[in-house]
Amino acid sequence: MDRATLIRRSLPYAGAAAVPAAAGTGMWLWAARGLRGPDGFPTVLAVAGGLVLALVALVAQNALFRKEGGMAALVLLLAGLAAAWVEARDSAVRGAVTDCVVVGEIRVTHHPTFGEGAPPPKTLYHHTLDCAGGHPREFSAEERIAEPGGTVRIAYDPAGRMDPVLERLNTAHGSPVLPAALLVLSTALTVVALAAEGRAEERRD
Repeated sequence: MDRATLIRRSLPYAGAAAVPAAAGTGMWLWAARGLRGPDGFPTVLAVAGGLVLALVALVAQNALFRKEGGMAALVLLLAGLAAAWVEARDSAVRGAVTDCVVVGEIRVTHHPTFGEGAPPPKTLYHHTLDCAGGHPREFSAEERIAEPGGTVRIAYDPAGRMDPVLERLNTAHGSPVLPAALLVLSTALTVVALAAEGRAEERRD
């Protein structure tokens, strides 16, 4: 096999790995940059950028490997990018902490489940807050964080990109493991299909 043929046959494999890897890395960096710190992007811009990046990746995958890997590889690619967004978001922490007093009555709402596979039923407690600096004004949780007149410490994002949380829960817990696994599976499907197509071409030759 001459060098030109070897390069020609190697390029699709390189592309099969490069598209998911580049898209996943780009999605993680974009989401993390858009949600962290006071200079992060507005929520609408961050989400729009993520959707554009996902669309470009899907178009590239479909154009380069229309038959190889098929729909399953596209679905796994999209799932991996969505997971990268969620995990990058969860790796961010709220940048501000404030002391708040629970004021007024705590409102309770019940959210039932809707059949098998649906999220479990839950009860939410809606607290009205009087915080130093005036923000946040409301806080909802699956528990009473304090009785009326009680004080709590709330962590929040001054730009409003993330919901406030109790200060003790303001920790980074996002992990790249799940998105990486999904993107690797997408790559593997395409690589296996490329190899099968290569063997078929050799038999035809």
